[in-house]
Amino acid sequence: MLLLAASSLFFIATAELPPLYYRYASFGVENPKAAAQFFSRYTGGEVISREQFLIEPTPNSQTVGVRLPFEGKFSDVYFQNDTSLPAGDMILSSFARKIATTHSMAQDDWDWWQDWHLAFSVDNLDAVALRLMKDNVPFVSRGSLYFTIPRTGLIIQVLGDATVYWKEPFLFCRKTSEELTGKMQPYTLNVTDLSTAPDMPLPEFVPSHQSLAASDAPTNAKWMQTYLNLTFFYPFTKPNESHAYAGGTCADIEWMYAADHFQFHFIQQKVKREGNLRIAAHEEYLNRLHGNLTHVDQYMLFRAALSTPDVGVYAENFAKHGIPTLMSSGDDGVKRLLVTPPNGYTIELFEDASHSPRLAKSVPQW
Repeated sequence: MLLLAASSLFFIATAELPPLYYRYASFGVENPKAAAQFFSRYTGGEVISREQFLIEPTPNSQTVGVRLPFEGKFSDVYFQNDTSLPAGDMILSSFARKIATTHSMAQDDWDWWQDWHLAFSVDNLDAVALRLMKDNVPFVSRGSLYFTIPRTGLIIQVLGDATVYWKEPFLFCRKTSEELTGKMQPYTLNVTDLSTAPDMPLPEFVPSHQSLAASDAPTNAKWMQTYLNLTFFYPFTKPNESHAYAGGTCADIEWMYAADHFQFHFIQQKVKREGNLRIAAHEEYLNRLHGNLTHVDQYMLFRAALSTPDVGVYAENFAKHGIPTLMSSGDDGVKRLLVTPPNGYTIELFEDASHSPRLAKSVPQW
């Protein structure tokens, strides 16, 4: 009875936190312009002017934003570089090289870092796949497709139904290794004649989820549910389901969604290779670098941003539980909060800037 009462109080407290709505993702890259151009080529997104940004870039940053309209709304993806920010012993360009060279992009391989990806849903996956295949851009198929932005290590997942390439399900128990699968080469997966396949307009890219690698998925998921208004849901891990044996056997995956049904996934692999950088070691590195969040560092350029009607409620709740946050507010009056779950990835909450008129921008006081 005591456990039930405590659990009920916990869920009531979580439900009282303001709703959250996904607005954008940001990634630290060495060449923001090149990354944005490549991303736009295969998503149909439009490069936007600085005046249209939802993000508040740091004063010395090179930032390129791409806007993806969908269903009368939009989400943004920002590519940033600011070498004036601290990065510890591993600058962003070194990090990117480690992750990019870990990805083989071979169909019979999978590295744990591929579970760090931004995902979108589309109603015509064939159009996306054909453009990638005609341009000789490799992708990995697990029903949906995964492609990488060159020289960044960043993975984009596109979900939908496809007929122009062959598919296989997630095989969480298939072991991958540096010695064997890590040395495999990518190859095209088409089951149609590319020379006669029509060029099709790209569909709308509807934001689906941010997936994050985590050395302890349950702990990260519990943190997200405790301090953010997110709802857990079942990730289909029974033997006859889409993510079979990922409920603790060969992997441990945790899924949750925000008010607009945008999802966060935490993925803890048990038999997949890690390549040039160990997940747990990188988490420790990030947490040391972030410290008590007294200033922005280069790895905070990687983040997922959600809007909410009241950032103050979240700030008070974090403070009450002794969780460090980094607050800012420019002359436009938009309150912003940065916080990190246990794996060190950055989450930004900002106060409904996307749903109200914006005033003239100023340099944010991070």
